[in-house]
Amino acid sequence: MNYNLLQERWIPVLWTNGEVGRVGIKTALTESGHIRQIAASNPMDRVAIIRFLLAVLYWCKGDPLPDADATSGDSFPADWFSKLDDSFDCFNLLSDGKRFYQYRKHGDKLLSANYLIHEIPTGTNKWHFRHSTDEVEGLCPACCAMGLLRLPLFSTSGGRGKPPGINAKPPIYVIPMGESLAVTLRLSWRQISDLGIPAWEQPDLQLPEIGEVPLLTGLTWLPRRVWLDNPKGPESACISCGRIEHMIKLCVFAPIGSTKTGEGSPGRIWRDPHVIYEQSGKGDIPSLHSLHAYDALGAADAAAGQWAKIMAGMLRKVARNDRISLWAVGFSTVQNDKYLEAIEYLVPFPSSQNQTETFIEKIEQWQKQCGGLVRNLVRKVKTQHVKASSRKHVEIPPVLAAIRPHVEGTVSARMDKLLSGGDNAWEQAAAEYSPMMDAIAKSLSPGFTISAVQRRKEIAKVLPDMRPKAESAEKTHRKKGGEK
Repeated sequence: MNYNLLQERWIPVLWTNGEVGRVGIKTALTESGHIRQIAASNPMDRVAIIRFLLAVLYWCKGDPLPDADATSGDSFPADWFSKLDDSFDCFNLLSDGKRFYQYRKHGDKLLSANYLIHEIPTGTNKWHFRHSTDEVEGLCPACCAMGLLRLPLFSTSGGRGKPPGINAKPPIYVIPMGESLAVTLRLSWRQISDLGIPAWEQPDLQLPEIGEVPLLTGLTWLPRRVWLDNPKGPESACISCGRIEHMIKLCVFAPIGSTKTGEGSPGRIWRDPHVIYEQSGKGDIPSLHSLHAYDALGAADAAAGQWAKIMAGMLRKVARNDRISLWAVGFSTVQNDKYLEAIEYLVPFPSSQNQTETFIEKIEQWQKQCGGLVRNLVRKVKTQHVKASSRKHVEIPPVLAAIRPHVEGTVSARMDKLLSGGDNAWEQAAAEYSPMMDAIAKSLSPGFTISAVQRRKEIAKVLPDMRPKAESAEKTHRKKGGEK
């Protein structure tokens, strides 16, 4: 049985005329000017397909011309991709010979093919909203292909010999998005000094021990050894997408061994073109660390404010362009190896550099103010409860943690207004805390006495201060030791 990804219609797309359909690799590139975007339902699949098509573009055409228009919506010429026809066998998903992103060794055991899709339970994993039974439910060839494309981006540590992807714990990927797939690919297509070879050309490709990792190697390196079993049995529904086809129910999903470099080795260097990096000041030599989606199970509000940090990192990373949006996709994990959830944000780019800088300043102010709410509330409560001023008020952090996800979710949904609304928009964002702080005040100061009502009023006033810095800095501070 054969299934070639160049010809088969497996990539879901939304055309610019509003219709949806599926295309092969060549059509996706040569008709990219007429494709609005990749139409997979899971953001992990969408970002994986975009990065894969970008890698194919580099492999076939090389670097763009220095004066190429990154916002051109023209489809890529068909003659750029003659290399695909010459390497037709590299893109066979199922065949007796060479296969796409697959290789195996003698003695490899077959496991459930559902290991390729993160959100489908396998083995002893808990069943939540989707029930699946190994060797009974399976995946269609298209979903298997998308599962293979996820491996370089979203693989987590799976135990001994099962390393994560090249970016270690899956980071947040930021993709500049244009009006069509052609523009989206061109916005990420840049001059590169060392392309290297991709994993579809050499599936057992190993990472270099030291030095720079070539671009195509980094974009496509496989942290698992996979070999798909042939479809068996009658047609049935795919456990991932629901299409009725002959299902692939088993595959090799094996460890490849450790990828750690030797002790004392200078190590390998890899800078992913779509990852946000932050500089860490710890130690004598500052190092760069990728930005990750927070573990929402770590605390009640652990992931509540991550949108602000992501937005600031995105706007610092990408050069301003009025015709694009910034799309961020993250995959939060528990203990580095348990799957949790995928997140995504799509943000229209600010219209001016000054607006970008102002937004970043306000984001940082918002983070500081929201991070200090617990401290401010404790101070306010202690002031109102003179006799109990020595209490630590351990009840305050949990009640704030209970309301913060709701408020941060409401505020982040108004991204367009925050980008263009100035100080008023941010003060309105701070006001979203008011009804929640009223509820907290009733909890912390119950009763109907005059003093209880006054305490509630004072507690409810604790809000993020989003006034301009010069204005908010004008506060009276009581001198140490009090009045004399």
